[in-house]
Amino acid sequence: MFRKIGLTVALALGVVATPLAAEEHYVLLMGTGYFPDYVYPEVGDTIKFVNASIYPMSATAVDLSWDTGVLLPQETVTIEVFDGMKQTFNNVVDTNYDGNGQPIGTNAIGVIEYTRQADLATNTLTGEVHEEAIN
Repeated sequence: MFRKIGLTVALALGVVATPLAAEEHYVLLMGTGYFPDYVYPEVGDTIKFVNASIYPMSATAVDLSWDTGVLLPQETVTIEVFDGMKQTFNNVVDTNYDGNGQPIGTNAIGVIEYTRQADLATNTLTGEVHEEAIN
């Protein structure tokens, strides 16, 4: 009987003590920007940056504290979200030009918003709040 109780307690503690699995999020480097430009991970999750464009691009924290490095087309890199990391990132590659000689992707900005949950009730384009999404 004591074995059953001990085993039950050990299993229960094991389930409680087991951390939740980290989630992997994706950000596509699109040449002219990022998709999505906001991601909502939690600390410990990972973000996989995928260069889906025909141009070299990067994702670099605006304070230079983290960086994907320059990713050539189809290259990927994964970073782990850590507490205190700079959330805003941009493209530091400024050698990409379109057919008219205009720079591409130099104004690309993205945000890793790990301090609050995504607001799924508000349309970010119009500001309209959908009450049915709140309830």
